[in-house]
Amino acid sequence: MTAPGLNRDESTADVIASRWRVLVTSFLLWLVGCCAFYTIAIADNSLRFFEAMSMLLFVVLFGWIAFSFSLAMEGFLGKWSTKKQQTPENAQRDDNPSRRTAILMPVYNESPTRVFAAIAAMREQLLERDHPGGFDFFVLSDSTDPDVWLEEEWCWSELTDRLGIHTNGGHLDNPAAVGEENPAQGDVGIYYRHRSENTARKAGNVADFCENWGVQYRYMIVLDADSLISGDTIVEMVRRMDADDAIGILQVPPVPVGRRSLFARLQQFAAAVYGPMFAEGFDRFAGDRGNYWGHNAIIRTSAFMRHCSLPVLSGLPPLGGEILSHDFVEAALMVKAGWKVKLANDLGGSYEECPTTLLDFVKRDHRWCQGNLQHWRIMLAERIHPVSRMHFLSGILSYVAAPLWLIFLATTLVAAIINSRLGQAGSWDGATAVCVTLFVGSMALLLLPKAIAVATLCMDRQERKRLGGVGPIVTSAILETLLSTVLAPMIAVYHARCVFSVLAGHNVKWTAQQRSETGVSWSEASAQMWPLTVLGVFMTVGLAMIEPTWLIWFSPLLIGWTLSIPIAVMMGSQAVGRKLASWGLLRIASERFPEPILARHQFWINEIRTVRSEQKHESWFERLFADPAFRNQHIAILRSAETDRRVPRGAPEWETRCQPHLPAAAIAEPIRRRLLCDGEWVEKIGEETQPQ
Repeated sequence: MTAPGLNRDESTADVIASRWRVLVTSFLLWLVGCCAFYTIAIADNSLRFFEAMSMLLFVVLFGWIAFSFSLAMEGFLGKWSTKKQQTPENAQRDDNPSRRTAILMPVYNESPTRVFAAIAAMREQLLERDHPGGFDFFVLSDSTDPDVWLEEEWCWSELTDRLGIHTNGGHLDNPAAVGEENPAQGDVGIYYRHRSENTARKAGNVADFCENWGVQYRYMIVLDADSLISGDTIVEMVRRMDADDAIGILQVPPVPVGRRSLFARLQQFAAAVYGPMFAEGFDRFAGDRGNYWGHNAIIRTSAFMRHCSLPVLSGLPPLGGEILSHDFVEAALMVKAGWKVKLANDLGGSYEECPTTLLDFVKRDHRWCQGNLQHWRIMLAERIHPVSRMHFLSGILSYVAAPLWLIFLATTLVAAIINSRLGQAGSWDGATAVCVTLFVGSMALLLLPKAIAVATLCMDRQERKRLGGVGPIVTSAILETLLSTVLAPMIAVYHARCVFSVLAGHNVKWTAQQRSETGVSWSEASAQMWPLTVLGVFMTVGLAMIEPTWLIWFSPLLIGWTLSIPIAVMMGSQAVGRKLASWGLLRIASERFPEPILARHQFWINEIRTVRSEQKHESWFERLFADPAFRNQHIAILRSAETDRRVPRGAPEWETRCQPHLPAAAIAEPIRRRLLCDGEWVEKIGEETQPQ
């Protein structure tokens, strides 16, 4: 079951050694930190309630810091290791994948233009290869906005017509036909299917594909609506799966690109500079028991269908019901069944887009927070691999750490005030050296990995050139660190609010992500951030009255909270981002040396927009009434994909359905989607609009 040329015993020994190094290093650092904090806490030969609470929280939080630091150092060790590890890509392989591969793009009220432009760019690169193999693209739509749904159909039809793709009249048909439509290995099909019922969100969308068409494909590459993967990387992903029959999921880390706001540039720069070292450390620690991030990964379809059926958690949402963050669970189920889940951190050519504003970032994280908190029950389930349990715990702590940090700061501050009021300052003075040492040590664990990553990058001549040289890299890293330090307390408050909201029983709504760069207005920032501003002012005044010297220690927190409104506006500003880029700061390699796939994506966006600008209609729904060809295409797609659903008598839409002569503008927005699922109704409006 192992790939030719891969020494499984050697690989296992390396992974075990890596895990021991990480765990032992984490434990020793944690032990030293806990002892130092205990020395501070009992400096007055007593341990009061708030001191005990602070110490308990510190034990958890410092362990999290120590583990993250150890993973980063393991990544540094891997980057500089002189031993060349044998991996599946060294095995002999055919250039042509043995069976067809489905490339899935689930969408939910996304920009159809960007989605189909991405598919056109990726397909174009696949066809440029001598033997691109058997690939088919599937746009799996869960869109609920009628205009977005109809625009998806138009974009898909225009693209397939322009590219000369003929697949059952251009739409999905029965499962058997899919595999027969493009018998030539050099062809790459593009299929489209819209679900009338959005059961189980994205996970249900992919499951629906597997149920109806999965048997036709050996592998499936799962994308997000903002994903891009180069043709070379797609083919290499398939090669590696062919070379090792034991791999169930191969995850290629996506790199954020293409955004211009200051907030987005911070994320893109951090991922480009620090990301590779952390990814290397994670890969060495996890080995064949890695994780899956829901997109930009290739999956063995048969194994996924057999083992990755998601459970429905007992109880009501938010902690019960359908699982929101399905990816971690699917990876754990695959590992549980004995399959490898690996990280291809040496592969490039995998891209995504990131939130462009702080407000969009925290909105997205609310859903992720609920999904990760659901994982505690799966983490404790039987036969889950210990490394998978650590993945779940890591995801949970990434959100729970925020309220814990805030409570830790509060209890530490209260303890210090009590000691000061009780005249114990002298006792605390004896622990000053330990306190300063602990603070410096904690900051070192947080900042040293960044410094090492920057130094490593600067010593790599090729990468240094791609990022603009030592000066811009170092300056950008300092700027990113300072701004991230100010942002951290703001994000911590929002993460804490998300955690408390979920624990209080508030279920998050499934909404489309904001992917356009709209910025943040002063009014929007004020409406969202004024509580933080008030809190920051209150704390600043309070600390100044109690102990002015503490203002220095709490300055990152106070600056972030007090200036949260202008910071939110500045972070979402493209003008600020462009200005810094003009100075050579926070620019990533893809901006200096544009990747072909990114350039082609933008080309196809412009092409589709140009054609769309020629269409004259108020809305896509209104065009359905005026354009017979467009209407017939919609009916054909409904019936070929078997998603035609007649409105039942007595349904809220029934009265409108019985009046096909109504103009489009007179039909209320909430019922348009349901009527679009009824092919018979669409035919009737066509009859009513035919010239007499």
